[in-house]
Amino acid sequence: MREISQKWIGSAILALAFFFPAAHWAHAGEARPSWQAKWDETLAAAKKEGRVVVAGPPLAGHREAIVKFQEAFPQIRLEYSGMAPVQFEPRVQRERELGQYLWDTLITGLTATTFTVQIPAGWYDPVKPVLILPEVLDDKKWLGGFDAGFMDRGKKHTYGFALNVSRNIHVNWDLVPEAALRKVEDLLDPRWKGKIVWNDPRVRGAGNFTFTHIRKVFGDNFIKRLLVDQEPVITQDLRQLAEWTVRGRYPIGIGASSTDIVRFQQEGVGLNVRTLKPPSDAVTPSWGGVMLMNRAPHPNAAKVFLNWLLGREAQEAWAKLGAANSRRLDVPLGDPERAVDPKRLDKDYLNLSSEENAELTADAIKFAQKLIP
Repeated sequence: MREISQKWIGSAILALAFFFPAAHWAHAGEARPSWQAKWDETLAAAKKEGRVVVAGPPLAGHREAIVKFQEAFPQIRLEYSGMAPVQFEPRVQRERELGQYLWDTLITGLTATTFTVQIPAGWYDPVKPVLILPEVLDDKKWLGGFDAGFMDRGKKHTYGFALNVSRNIHVNWDLVPEAALRKVEDLLDPRWKGKIVWNDPRVRGAGNFTFTHIRKVFGDNFIKRLLVDQEPVITQDLRQLAEWTVRGRYPIGIGASSTDIVRFQQEGVGLNVRTLKPPSDAVTPSWGGVMLMNRAPHPNAAKVFLNWLLGREAQEAWAKLGAANSRRLDVPLGDPERAVDPKRLDKDYLNLSSEENAELTADAIKFAQKLIP
């Protein structure tokens, strides 16, 4: 009886601690930290708003990671729409012309028009002022410090919480002899004509990222021979691109998502699909860029979502389920092959997702459109 009573008392104490966390700060006259009061107030207001509307990656793994927000905050309904940048931008542009403000946050890959169109048009509010939790803002927890994640020159609007070395050329080595394809230059071999599938380089996305990278290293003539003379199949469907590569319909996939490739491999398909070494080391947040929408319809829920997203548990889910690497140093790598070397971070990597290189990627889109109207 005494044992049962002790268990009941212990359970009651735990329950009280859960429902009244502020009691800890009142102990022995301690004042509650200012961030705790602000967080409690924001969370209460977010629960009254009742929902948060998020646009994010159309990839299954990233979607699964993001919807875990619903488990953490069941009283705030998550409305999630998966779409690529090329789909999101014209949609929001049209909505804003009509005076509609429907989105709270955007998680996506960063493209040239993020900096040349969206930020100048006032689409986004600064991210850092809405971050409340100390563990999110702790410099020691982030690769290069927290502010190193900002991709815009003003370090305000576009935050890259992930960072990966670019490995966007996947090869099905069951069908391609490794001795015949050792480097990017070997892609011009006539034997690969008609055997390449490419995420459309004429629009914003991983396909154009790779196009830009190769063009910068090898020049216009090389990229023209690769994109035109080798007659690659062009697709905007990332899952289709991955499936064609792992099943060998087109054994070389340019701009494929590692997340989709890993998903097929988990099902036992394409186990010998690996990446081709790039011409130089470029880095990108991939799909891991986040923005706070201006005039968000659920401003407090958006704040809660952003603080959750940049927290350790959410970043662990992103890395694990999305086969990607968080910039948080306390999160295991989701894709060790694409891990960034901290010692080379400031000098050796080309970041094509930053505002400094926006003109480079924008010009690459125009050139790709010229090559393939």
